[in-house]
Amino acid sequence: MHSTSSSWPVSYLTLVTLVGLFTAGGTLGCAKAAPVLIPAKGTISIKGKPAANISLQFLPDVKEGTACVFPSSTAISSADGSFELSTVDSQPGAVPGPHLVVLADLDEERPAQGKERTRPVRLDSRYSIAGSLKVSIEEGKPIVIDIR
Repeated sequence: MHSTSSSWPVSYLTLVTLVGLFTAGGTLGCAKAAPVLIPAKGTISIKGKPAANISLQFLPDVKEGTACVFPSSTAISSADGSFELSTVDSQPGAVPGPHLVVLADLDEERPAQGKERTRPVRLDSRYSIAGSLKVSIEEGKPIVIDIR
């Protein structure tokens, strides 16, 4: 005779429950009160000269203790290299603490295939990868980035 009960549904249910708990636990462990934003502004220069039209994205560094629910902040530098960060949902400022910074030159020339550049590249491609540049945001302290 073949039994109609099986250990599969119980094991499957246990597995689903455990996965759900770990997922919720990871999410709940990150859930905190709304992040506190502080004013965050600064300057960016390349080889000592103000860098205009640079896109800056500041990503809170979860490996260095910034909680994972905190939003990233962005800015585009003006002609004098100055910038003021705001969150991706347009709230002024940034969360304090360590950040990974991603840079992109909005004025970078992108010639068609087979064509030569007419001006040099200002930013090395490594700055387009999170982790190559780290900056700490502290209240009352301007952010100064000088790419050499």
